[in-house]
Amino acid sequence: MLSYRTVLILGVTIAVAALGTTAWILGSRLTQEKTAAGENIVSVPADMRGPFDLFDHTGRRTTEADFKGEKVLLYFGYTFCPDICPTSLQDMSAALDALGPEGEKLRPLFITVDPDRDTQAHLADYVALFHERMVGLTGPKERTDAVARDFRVYHSIRTDIDPVDYPVDHSSYTYLMDEDWNLMLVFRHGTPPDAMAAAIKERL
Repeated sequence: MLSYRTVLILGVTIAVAALGTTAWILGSRLTQEKTAAGENIVSVPADMRGPFDLFDHTGRRTTEADFKGEKVLLYFGYTFCPDICPTSLQDMSAALDALGPEGEKLRPLFITVDPDRDTQAHLADYVALFHERMVGLTGPKERTDAVARDFRVYHSIRTDIDPVDYPVDHSSYTYLMDEDWNLMLVFRHGTPPDAMAAAIKERL
């Protein structure tokens, strides 16, 4: 039996490898865009908009229509992620803070790719760690898988490593959606918050 520490280390290693794999998958369709964030941004096909029917961290049934009229910063991950997810959510929150009052025009949104463990109650505790306005979404696995697939999110639950404390291989991108739930920008993992904020500000 692998120790929990070993599982965490393996999770980070596998997730980093997954980033490279997904960059190749997305790279077949995405091209670089020259903006304030430079090479940290990729432009995307217009059909990547992923409608969904899930539940938020308060238990309320939620669809993309609930965010009509406000821009959204969207991230896919899981709460047991040891490194990549919390780093990305911290960067997202820092970008919103860097925008000052204009940051109120955006809603941070986190959709789990591990709904079996990421229950409503668990998500409520998790999103509160990052931003007071962040919404966490979960639901039946077929629904979370469907919206992840629509956004070309690679993810694989690795119960072969540990059936209980398993890591999840997944890609790591942050998506900017407009007021009508159309995809505007995709930020690569590791985009500095100030660069992310500058690129968003150009579109507010």
